[in-house]
Amino acid sequence: MRRLHILFTVLLLVLLASNGVLLAQSAGEISSATEVLGWEYVISISDEMVDTSAFVKAPPYRIGFLTGFQGNTWAIQFTRELFEEAEKYGDLIAEIVHLDANLEIPRQISSLEDVVAKGVDAIVIDPVSPTALGGVLEMIKQKNIPVIAASSQIPLEQVTAWVGRNDYEYGKVTAIWLAEKMGYSGNIIALSGVAGNPVAEERWKGAKDVFDQHPGIKVLTRQFAEWGFAQAKGVMASLLPAYPQIDGVWSGGGAMTQGAMQAFQDAGRELVPMVGEANNGFLLDWMKASDQGFESIAFNNPTNHTAIALRLALKALRGEPIPIRVDANAPYILNLDTAKLYARPDLADGYWVGTSLSEETLKEMWSE
Repeated sequence: MRRLHILFTVLLLVLLASNGVLLAQSAGEISSATEVLGWEYVISISDEMVDTSAFVKAPPYRIGFLTGFQGNTWAIQFTRELFEEAEKYGDLIAEIVHLDANLEIPRQISSLEDVVAKGVDAIVIDPVSPTALGGVLEMIKQKNIPVIAASSQIPLEQVTAWVGRNDYEYGKVTAIWLAEKMGYSGNIIALSGVAGNPVAEERWKGAKDVFDQHPGIKVLTRQFAEWGFAQAKGVMASLLPAYPQIDGVWSGGGAMTQGAMQAFQDAGRELVPMVGEANNGFLLDWMKASDQGFESIAFNNPTNHTAIALRLALKALRGEPIPIRVDANAPYILNLDTAKLYARPDLADGYWVGTSLSEETLKEMWSE
């Protein structure tokens, strides 16, 4: 892996050492620190480039777009990113064929077969499994249809290229912060998305590797809350009576952290340090709860992976070499001051701050 732009790493290290370094910068300036090649949030690409000469076709193109699920606002914004990106190409794209798997592996396999039958020229997919799609993807490979995976991990040999973030790193960095805040001692509740999902499992693997290094930290339980506010609130409400001593909450998603916070408050329990994610609702709740001494860190998960994946697909159809792997990560929100820079009180809780969507689209989607 060749690091084309190390400023993101430098920024992270500086932030960890200083709480006030970004006070004079806007959210846009912070985000621009992770741009290379003019593609927002891209921080590195692979050395290995893919020969796409076998995919060359004349436009207009039909693009198959297969999402993993549409069950939360991140997924909705993630989907909208591709459609807005597609509008930039005018008549070059004739149609986007969008099918959703609702987290069901058989349904996504069937969707892949369906878009091939409909004659798509390229496919962008958020895979719901890192292993179960191998057979149908091999069939598609034989038909010389480029497949660009976005977001969730999948073996690179199964697709033409992949664009996404490092979920293991998200789990690791946030767990390091939580362990430090707890003085490397105390009891933790862990909240994850969906059991077996590659995103949820990678984030937890990164966190667990940190917690395992500190014998003073005890993970009381790990529960699954489907990345949802209501689900996490219910899970945490059921756990609080069973665990009178909770010193921290590690969460693999922002809405789950919001739910955990609400459960603590409803039960009259003092808020403890909790890990979050950079959606607007969580950032606003963090700001409100800071008056009670609440502290957090938020990993920033860009929703524009689909837009980048569409660009790669179009390059492949033009026969231009593309990197087999593109890493696109947004800066962490490491303290309250940075959270205030990113939060948008004028937009709804569902807005996610790591985005390339236009201001017009954001207001259409998330205006209160």
